[in-house]
Amino acid sequence: MRCGASYACAFVKYRVAVRELIDVGRELWKRRLVTGSSGNLSTRLDDGSLVMSRAGISLRNLSAADLIVTDEAGKPSDDEVRPTSEYQLHVAAYRTRDDINFVLHTHPTFCVVWSKLSSILPRDTVGARETLRDVIVTRYQPPGTAALADEVAMALKRADNVLMERHGLLAVSSSIEDAFLQTDLAEEAARIAHFSRLAGFTPTD
Repeated sequence: MRCGASYACAFVKYRVAVRELIDVGRELWKRRLVTGSSGNLSTRLDDGSLVMSRAGISLRNLSAADLIVTDEAGKPSDDEVRPTSEYQLHVAAYRTRDDINFVLHTHPTFCVVWSKLSSILPRDTVGARETLRDVIVTRYQPPGTAALADEVAMALKRADNVLMERHGLLAVSSSIEDAFLQTDLAEEAARIAHFSRLAGFTPTD
């Protein structure tokens, strides 16, 4: 997008970012990568502020009203609304790496199942080897805590995908489409690994 560093340009970029978050949030629901009111997502704007989903909403019918602006520490510009309970995960991701523009936190079923094994998620299929980047599994930390955010921040120094034990997946990228694809691919890899084990095969990375 070509425009100057004006308020009008910033507003246009904000609207584009909101539209991207809405589209991907709804697609995450359709793909069953989130259920109920689980899952949250965010983007970082040029001025360092964040746009993230607010607390207690479902991504099924995500709308602009469900997305709030916060400062870089996750404090909302409107005190009447609360950000997602996992806002610390998003803040930690952006603080850890300058190249991150989008953060998707989901609860894909087979990823969560695999996280209980505390082992590396295999990438032994052609599709996974070609397109899925490393997935690091972290030990359990209580949700919504600084301890969990710190654990994930350390993992993000080595990978774009972090699978939190008994919790869910965090995918980060400069592109929301890429973050979505990594999420989708990780769940498919976990699904294949799970059924491979049931069939008596040992998945290998």
